Amino acid sequence: MADTTSTTPQDGTFKQVFMTYQSQQKDGNFYTVYYVPQDAVVDYPVVADPIPDEIKDKVVKYNGVLGKWEDSGVDPNTAEIIALKAQNAALTKQLAMSSATLVATQKTVAQANQAIAALTKQLAAVSKPETTTNTTKEGN
Repeated sequence: MADTTSTTPQDGTFKQVFMTYQSQQKDGNFYTVYYVPQDAVVDYPVVADPIPDEIKDKVVKYNGVLGKWEDSGVDPNTAEIIALKAQNAALTKQLAMSSATLVATQKTVAQANQAIAALTKQLAAVSKPETTTNTTKEGN
């Protein structure tokens, strides 16, 4: 379950650290990955100890008393479901906001179209050519 990937350049100027938590977070993990300058000193609850390979596929938790990573005993599927539920809630909120924005935009467009139609009528009325009749007398 451990995801230690990052878009941070791995050129040796940064090191990976973990902000550890005693309770499971919305993403299903007991930690958050951060990158700090290589020479930065961190103190618990932030730790620089890497997650051991033998438990990387589990939901791990840092034991601050023993100073090591441990299997939390949480089912990875449960952790993934928790993360997906959190993501779903965030996306549902974004969709609702987008839908409200769409409705407001559609109303604004309708008002703008009405204003354009009214201005077009006014312009047509003002631009109407005047009809004049020229009469000439013949037979002088």
